[in-house]
Amino acid sequence: MPDRREETEHDVSDDRKRAECYLELAGVLFIGLDRQGRLDLVNRRACEVLGYTQEELIGADWFAKCLPASMSESVRSVFDGLMRGELVPFEHFDNPVVDSQGEEHIIRWHNTLIRDGSGAIMGTLSSGEDVTEQRRAEEENKRLEAQVLHTQKLESLGVLAGGIAHDFNNILLSILGNAALALQDVPAGSPVRPYLYQIETSSKQAAGLCKQLLAYSGKGRFVVGPLDINAVITEMDQMLRISISRKCTVKLDLAHEVPPMVGDVAQITQVVMNLMTNASDAIGDRSGIISLRTGVMNCDASCLSESFLDDGLVPGQYVFVEVSDTGCGMDDATHARIFDPFFSTKLSGRGLGLATVLGIVRGHLGAIKVRSVPGKGSTFTVLFPVGDTRPESWKLDLSEPVELLSRGSGMVLIVDDDESVLSLGRMILERGGYDVVVARDGREAVETFSRDPAWFVCVVLDLSMPKMDGEETFMALRTLRSDIPVILSSGYDSEEVAERFEGKGLAGFIHKPYRPAELLDMLARILS
Repeated sequence: MPDRREETEHDVSDDRKRAECYLELAGVLFIGLDRQGRLDLVNRRACEVLGYTQEELIGADWFAKCLPASMSESVRSVFDGLMRGELVPFEHFDNPVVDSQGEEHIIRWHNTLIRDGSGAIMGTLSSGEDVTEQRRAEEENKRLEAQVLHTQKLESLGVLAGGIAHDFNNILLSILGNAALALQDVPAGSPVRPYLYQIETSSKQAAGLCKQLLAYSGKGRFVVGPLDINAVITEMDQMLRISISRKCTVKLDLAHEVPPMVGDVAQITQVVMNLMTNASDAIGDRSGIISLRTGVMNCDASCLSESFLDDGLVPGQYVFVEVSDTGCGMDDATHARIFDPFFSTKLSGRGLGLATVLGIVRGHLGAIKVRSVPGKGSTFTVLFPVGDTRPESWKLDLSEPVELLSRGSGMVLIVDDDESVLSLGRMILERGGYDVVVARDGREAVETFSRDPAWFVCVVLDLSMPKMDGEETFMALRTLRSDIPVILSSGYDSEEVAERFEGKGLAGFIHKPYRPAELLDMLARILS
């Protein structure tokens, strides 16, 4: 009969082989550590993930060989506490390991203590699942979700800003127009004239704020054309230097032969100015350096996805304007709110600031990338798509428009849902020699016009109205009389209007708020 001891050893050997087979077939990592933290068990999957052979791993110090150097000692300390029985083991946790090439993998571990027959701790046995890709996907989903929420917030605020600007422009039109009419009636030496001039000046400043609101809403491009970003910055160089703290040193690095971009000069100027003043504020009362750099870069989808306003931007060449400072930098909480309207790290916010920048960049189909380190400074990189035409030479036009006083005759229909705009329009046109009929919405306009279409020489039509908007009213009027000249009036920009009315025969567009002379001059030119 075979020796009982031999049978037992044979059974143990078979059990070990079966156990080793199970470990090899398992799709997870298996590792065993002795009391000193040396590997005494490792399966094939663990070797695949770690990039070593079993011979290279068995007997190796797990903490020194397979953990990131930054956490090796702290994890070893916890392990030693477990071996002494001073700590209760975590059954489940995620921990990084480092493979033979230095790449990190996130492993989701399940752990248990190994004890001998007397209950003494002999080591640990752990199974692990490589969740690196899963973790990356989760982080990417979180990033995309945050980006979507941020975009939705910006869109909501943009709609709000655009609506406020529209209503505010109507109010400003009444104030500015009435002040201009009053100035025509008041004698040159009257003590009232300075007050009227101040009303007119303040109204123009408020109109500038409306443009910022429209810019934030992404609807603020007014005079769009090809431009040279280096020429823009060179022209405003002196203005930039006097607008920032005297303790800041400005360093310009304008790349040679930057291709043209398509944009509005005034708004691109505003972007640069806001970024420079923001950099100056970040430096504060200390001495510091602001670097302003331009150039061109090829941006792929990955590059664009890391920016604000990744709204389906097309990969390709982008002109960039980069403003860096040596200021205070930003923490994550500040970084997340920098483009919120009126947000400021100071006791009192200064205005729309970076929110305006974001809106202007959105309106130019561009993007913004922001890098910041607390205590070391920030870098804002604004990307604009490369244009396909050469820019014309230009200079900043800071002069006031020439007042062209014109007179005419005939019946003009004014359509607007704002009573103050109708009242002002009637006064302006009657002073210019015209007869005037008003309508408070699109339906009333069509009914009035349909009574005698030949009676009218022109229609001044608001774009945004209840019941029937400007576009619907325009088409209805043209159905009644195909050659009736229509001037569209709106606080929104001419480019948006041009896109909506392209090829439809719009006679003209006048931007609110306008001066009386501008409306009369446009009407005279159209009717001539």
